[in-house]
Amino acid sequence: MNPIAKIVLAVISTIAALLIIAAVSLTTLVDPNDYKQEITSAVYDATGREITFSGDISLTFFPWFGISLGEVSMTNPQGFPTETFASVKKAQASIKVMPLFYRELEFSDVILSGVTLNLIENKSGKNNWTFTPPKEASSKPKRRGSIIESPKPKAAPTDSVALAALFIESLSITDTNITYENLRNGKKYSVIALSLSSSAFRAGEPFELKVSGVAESTAPAVISPFQLTVEATPSADLTVVDITDLHVVLEPEGTVIPGGEASIRMHSSLTAHIKDNYIAIRKGELSTYNTTMNLDGKVAYAKDLNVQANVAVNADYREVAKALGVSAPQPENDNSELTVSTQLKLFPDNIALNDIQGSLSGHPLNGDFLYFFGKDPQLRLRFNAEYLNLDPYIALADLLSKEDNTSKKGKKPAKKKAKAKSAVKGRNTNVEQNAQKNIEKAFAPETLAKLDAAVDIAINKLVVKELAVSDIKIMGKGKDGIVTVDPLHFTVFNGKVNSTVKTDLRGALPISSITVTTDKMDLGNITKTLAGTEYISGSLFLNASMSAYGMTKETVGRTLNGKATFNATNGTLQGLDILPKGSLELFQGKTREKIESSLTAQPYEVIRGTLFAKNGRVSNNDFMVKAAEMDAKGSGFANLASDSVHYKAEIKFDNVPMIPVVVSGKLSKPKYGVDLKRFLGSSIEDVTKTLLDKDDEGKDPLKRLEKGLKNLFK
Repeated sequence: MNPIAKIVLAVISTIAALLIIAAVSLTTLVDPNDYKQEITSAVYDATGREITFSGDISLTFFPWFGISLGEVSMTNPQGFPTETFASVKKAQASIKVMPLFYRELEFSDVILSGVTLNLIENKSGKNNWTFTPPKEASSKPKRRGSIIESPKPKAAPTDSVALAALFIESLSITDTNITYENLRNGKKYSVIALSLSSSAFRAGEPFELKVSGVAESTAPAVISPFQLTVEATPSADLTVVDITDLHVVLEPEGTVIPGGEASIRMHSSLTAHIKDNYIAIRKGELSTYNTTMNLDGKVAYAKDLNVQANVAVNADYREVAKALGVSAPQPENDNSELTVSTQLKLFPDNIALNDIQGSLSGHPLNGDFLYFFGKDPQLRLRFNAEYLNLDPYIALADLLSKEDNTSKKGKKPAKKKAKAKSAVKGRNTNVEQNAQKNIEKAFAPETLAKLDAAVDIAINKLVVKELAVSDIKIMGKGKDGIVTVDPLHFTVFNGKVNSTVKTDLRGALPISSITVTTDKMDLGNITKTLAGTEYISGSLFLNASMSAYGMTKETVGRTLNGKATFNATNGTLQGLDILPKGSLELFQGKTREKIESSLTAQPYEVIRGTLFAKNGRVSNNDFMVKAAEMDAKGSGFANLASDSVHYKAEIKFDNVPMIPVVVSGKLSKPKYGVDLKRFLGSSIEDVTKTLLDKDDEGKDPLKRLEKGLKNLFK
């Protein structure tokens, strides 16, 4: 049960207790204060709670049948704190007698002042707003002096009688505090200084209602003053309420509020058809952080939620940043506005966004979306955009995230909570229950397995994290549990990428396959964009065909299969740190200078290799680099499932001993070093080859050694 429903139930229960007081009091023609004990007993028999009168009771009989109470309070049941469950400092209400004979209710001023209501759920899950009469009171005869009163038989149910008219001169609630506390999770919600006032209310005539107060929450820590004003006219039979003006203002503050504070305003005019369970919204406007959403349409809620509405959103990220108190990045064309409008349809088994129209920084976009998850599920998506630069919005989100992390420093991490119960079981209305069931159905495997899908996306240019992608074209279709995206092509790093993706959803686990080919991607652009420095230039060609089961990293890591080849040509290695840390210290003098010079700028002819994947084990046996003053080759494998790698490479600079490199350990955090045993062996072998000149093979060994030493120490 949500907090609002709990508060409403508790208020109704409290009013019921007041009615019991009135019913007992009005049966006497003497001073009701003389019968406080009898009233207390009657309330206890009905609710199991003790009440205490600290003020007087007064009655009027004609022409107004009324009651006025001084201060009165009600206790909590056993097992709850000793503070009062409810108390009121003043309560007053009068109803005119004669109209009652014509099924008309006509109240004078209804006043409640100083109301305090403490709603609590204890650690065992019990609450203090459920009233339970004492067991003995319901069955045993009651003794009044020497007279024993037997329990009265229950009255037979009667048909309800419709009201002919309702009139309330005024309604006033002041100095009211309502609190809901859950002792199981430590959460507490309060409404303090609640004030409510209304003009005269008569069915068929306009009236005004004003509500104000302060809402407060402990987890999360938020405090929010609020105001609500309503100008409305109810129908004569109270089945329709025409609200000409509904104005709501919230001013929340707290560390969980972006920017620390916000101003949320809603202005609307609508007609509520209470009997027919729907609301017709003529005009609705919601604004916060200099962002505005406008809405008009119809919302029905008889059994399921049904929404048909026109929705428009307008935002300017510079104005949003200003409201949040952060510096906004500057747009490319001095236009930072986002506008989107659409026709929204939300039904129990489908959601549709028809005729999406808008612009981002002045560049147009449009599309349509439909997802039907009934008997024959369907997905339709069409989206076209001229130019989408998402970097300013990402930068704004990063600034907010950084600010949020700063505010959380020094706070103790929250304790892990027990796994929540099913959301469906936690709901308390049929509409909410059905909505949750529909959401679960929309993403159920059996729904996706039967999905008939068609996707068409075209974007001329997209910028994300300074990465420019152009000529994006995505076309997908799904039928009988098989989803195919073909073509999927775009241009990035000055090279074209063509791909096909296929997913089979018919089994217990989805099976996905992908093929990718690229043409002349600029390696310099790639390394500069991804690493910030142009370590390597040239043209890159990729060709890959892979498949795997499942959607999680772990499952894919165990089932990845396929082949991929890469080939880079005609470029330069520039300042690339390819040697393990400390390996340069193995060389001195001109040899070290030569290696450092080669690494500073090393033209290459080709860098290529082939990867084979089988059940998550990715191997390579033909990696090679052929450059002007350096050659390299390598082989080994990585196991995605066990997060391990074992790879050996040999790097050879001209006139320098071969440097054997070993990559081992965890794939997520590999160790990169020199195989010293192999290095020393190769060094001795190279020295021997230098000393024993191959051109002098067959000559006197001593003369060969003499010549070699002279060459070594030139």
